[in-house]
Amino acid sequence: MLKRAIALSLALLIGIATLIPLATQYAEAGPHKHRKYRKHKHYRKYSKAWWRQYRARMHRKHMMAAKRRAMRLHELRLAKATEQQKAAPDAKAAKPATIENAALLPSGEPAPKGWRRSQGPAGELQFNVDDGKGGQLGSASISVVGPAMGESSGSKLVGGVPTMSLRREVINRMINENGWVVNDYQKEIGGKKVYVVVAQSQSGTQVNSRTFYFAEVDGRIYAVSTKSPTGSAERLAEESEKVINSLQSRRSVQRAAMKEE
Repeated sequence: MLKRAIALSLALLIGIATLIPLATQYAEAGPHKHRKYRKHKHYRKYSKAWWRQYRARMHRKHMMAAKRRAMRLHELRLAKATEQQKAAPDAKAAKPATIENAALLPSGEPAPKGWRRSQGPAGELQFNVDDGKGGQLGSASISVVGPAMGESSGSKLVGGVPTMSLRREVINRMINENGWVVNDYQKEIGGKKVYVVVAQSQSGTQVNSRTFYFAEVDGRIYAVSTKSPTGSAERLAEESEKVINSLQSRRSVQRAAMKEE
């Protein structure tokens, strides 16, 4: 009896050990459940259902394109606003400096009304001159010719420099500008002698009036020259004499803005 019980137990254990791997292998090899995806229905081309599906697809496409355009426009506006915000402090800082430097003479006093600074070569201050009503009168420039050589004791000297030398400088300049010298003379402005050379130059069919003033100020000889149509020459000459008077009345002339040539 004992032997029979032992034999049955062994046979049962062997059977269980054989069934477990077979059941596992069968379960792994069984059919797998796949996720079901919704399939688009295909309709007969140009049927009512096909057109309904086509319009829905086009509507979705247009909506996506509109969203992309809106996002791109928003990005551009944001970038532009950022650039303007960065540039605003620089513009605010630069504006007062431009206004402050626009109408100052080398003496530090304000230039006559209507004189506006313009770009010019180094060592020369240039101005555009208007009549205060939007009309252009002409242009003017202030430069240093050179150092004074002594007293203006003679009738043909300015700061010890012969007026003939100053006249020759104007003649050379007029040759380069297709112009000619008309007259030269000396006059007093602010109680001091000033040498004046009147010339003319031609631009196309227009003849321009040119006037050059030479005055000794603080050990240097300054030149104030003007260019204008002949009809505006007299008014521009009056304002140029105001500039000469301003230079002569101030002994401490700003040297930072003007350099000797």
